[in-house]
Amino acid sequence: MTAVRTTPIPDQLLDEVETVAIMLGRLLAAQHGQEGSTGIPTGPRLLMLHVLAEANSSKVSDLAVLLGIKAPAASSLIDSLECEGLVARIPDAKDLRVTRISLTDEGRKALHEAFAARRQEMRNLLSVLTDEDIVTLIRIHRTLIATMVGADL
Repeated sequence: MTAVRTTPIPDQLLDEVETVAIMLGRLLAAQHGQEGSTGIPTGPRLLMLHVLAEANSSKVSDLAVLLGIKAPAASSLIDSLECEGLVARIPDAKDLRVTRISLTDEGRKALHEAFAARRQEMRNLLSVLTDEDIVTLIRIHRTLIATMVGADL
C-alpha cells in the first residue's frame, strides 16, 4: 500500500475528483447501455456471472458478500439468471443441505460475449491514452479500491 499524505488535500481537488468520478461512472453506465436487444448481461447480472466464473461454484450467502448485496437480493438475481439458463443450482456433494450456484455453458458463453463487447468499448475509450497512462490509471484505481476495502490488490 502507498504512503498516507501528510498534508491536507485542497477542497477544490476533492470536489474535482468527485465530479469526474461521478461523470465517468455515469458515462460508462450509459455507454454499456441496457441489456434489451443485445441479450448480453450488464450491471449486477454481469458481475454475478463474473464472480461465479472466478469461484467455479458458490453458496448464495457467499455470493451476496462478494457482491456487497443482501442474500435475498442475490437469490432473486440468481433466480432470474437460472430462468435464462445462465446458472444452475447444484446440491453440495459434501453437505446435501447446501445448494451451490455455478455457471452453465450458456452462462460462460454469455459472459464471454459480454466481456468481448466491453473489451472493445474499453479499447475505443482508452485509445486516447498511452500504455504508460493506462498502467498509471490501473495503479491509481487499485490503490483507491484497496483503501476502500482495506486490502492490498
